[in-house]
Amino acid sequence: MCSGAAALPFSDHGLTTIFVLGGGMRPGRLIFFLVGLLFGAAMAQATDPLSATETARLIRRAEKNVQDSEGWALDLLDVLQAHQLEQSRENVCAAIAVVDQESGFVADPAVPGLGKLSEQALRDKLGKIPVAGGVALRWLERNPSPQASFMARIRAARTERDLDLAYRALVDHAGEKSGFSEVVQLGLLNRIIEERNEIDTAGSMQVSVKFALEMAKRRRWLPMMLDDVYAVRDQLYTRHGGMYYGVPQLLGYETGYARKVFRFADFNAGRFASRNAAFQQAVAALTGEKLALDGDLLSYAKSGKANATVTSTERAVRKANGSLALGLTEPLIRADLLKEKSAEFVSTRTFMALRDAYARKTGKQPAFAIVPEIRLASPKIRRMMTTRIFAETVDKRYQACMAVK
Repeated sequence: MCSGAAALPFSDHGLTTIFVLGGGMRPGRLIFFLVGLLFGAAMAQATDPLSATETARLIRRAEKNVQDSEGWALDLLDVLQAHQLEQSRENVCAAIAVVDQESGFVADPAVPGLGKLSEQALRDKLGKIPVAGGVALRWLERNPSPQASFMARIRAARTERDLDLAYRALVDHAGEKSGFSEVVQLGLLNRIIEERNEIDTAGSMQVSVKFALEMAKRRRWLPMMLDDVYAVRDQLYTRHGGMYYGVPQLLGYETGYARKVFRFADFNAGRFASRNAAFQQAVAALTGEKLALDGDLLSYAKSGKANATVTSTERAVRKANGSLALGLTEPLIRADLLKEKSAEFVSTRTFMALRDAYARKTGKQPAFAIVPEIRLASPKIRRMMTTRIFAETVDKRYQACMAVK
């Protein structure tokens, strides 16, 4: 039943149980409770892995038009094994639900009208830049040649990989013309190049490219050259590669959630977004402040580094600290909020102080997780989409998979 790494014995609901019950237990009883929970979870892990035949059957039930269900099944089971994740019904169904939602089991799915949508988005963006925007548009229409221009490639794009390759060709061309080709290829400008690549999710699971690159970097001892970055991106557009990076993004961390819908919301909004949105909800209730329940406690640059700006959530936490005499300091609050992307956040003084204050004020424990309220916008999205719609739709697919006899 475990949906985190095999070395982690908790199921999705284990840490929630500790969160709800642990606060009222004496230390000795809590230790025995934890030992019992660990033992029970370890026993529950002794389940038979799904076969490739059964996995392929579940895939066909999810997507009747799938091509090569056996190949998808073998790749999915291989990916779970590679990341030391159980080949359980729970994990298989969670992955199937996301793949089916995001691509219908197509490694590099076509997006209707993608080229025209991308061209229009680019024209709108450059059109806001006086003079230079028009110059850039004309350059894109004429280079590297009027017959095979970058804009023509964008216009003809059917998949995200088409747009990705067009951008790479633009980077290579610019490097050659500027004399910085060697600097570009050595990877010295990787961060800048990646920040300007609009394809930030890719493949059958719409994996975060940033997540995939960070995973790839952890397996290396040398810095990544530009070709190494491109190799990871190319891998994402394959059947095995899309799941190789997508499955750990979905399942490779302990959540403490009582329901899978929160894990699916995290896949869309970022790890621990559902837990953090619930924290925001509790802070809003304590202070009367109207907060966006988006799961981002701080604001971040595209590089992932936290900005120094004090967000409305951080301001509200400071307000609660003062009005409720929680004994926190502003530097401590900031240091604790910087842990929002990790499991460690629940053990910080700020998290526990706000949780306890909420319990004292309301007489009940705050929710551990809620689905973040985020409106999703992209040229690829043709209808209204939110994190809630995404998570609940994927959860329905997951429940249907789990119910297959």
